[in-house]
Amino acid sequence: MRESNIHRLFEVSVALKGLHALLELMTGAAILALSPVGVANFFLDLAQREQAQGAPVFIADFLLALAQGVQHGGQQFAGIYLLVVGLINGALVIGLLTGALWSFPAAMAALALLMVYQLYRYTHTHSLALILLTLFDAVVWWLVWQEYRVLRFGALRERRSSLRSGLKRSGTLFVRR
Repeated sequence: MRESNIHRLFEVSVALKGLHALLELMTGAAILALSPVGVANFFLDLAQREQAQGAPVFIADFLLALAQGVQHGGQQFAGIYLLVVGLINGALVIGLLTGALWSFPAAMAALALLMVYQLYRYTHTHSLALILLTLFDAVVWWLVWQEYRVLRFGALRERRSSLRSGLKRSGTLFVRR
């Protein structure tokens, strides 16, 4: 029963990561499709509206910094980054959901790197969202590990079983050392 529940949680969490990968792909494509001047103007207009509504100064400063970053190539970097990360995550999600054994260590490594990067970013932004994302990714990492152990143990058991039956059919004595 416990293994079945963990498997369901694994499937749900990986499906959520798949939706996140799709969102990254769509956002990256949208960022690259827009003109840098249009995006910079959007952030400038948003900063002016926030200031007019009495928002804290740091919000307007952040939006102005985004507008400046877009003008200096930040938009292209963000778009390409999101596309690449979305493609990698999408491939890993497909591998995990189809049970491809190679995808489990790759996903665990990718999640570990992502968690380290999110914690590094947290030291600069102090964003609660980064902590929540890191906690979610830690749960997903654990679920991937649990699923990998089950699949790998099952594959080893199957391999041993087929080896034993093949040895019995060939008449070779199976001796364990």
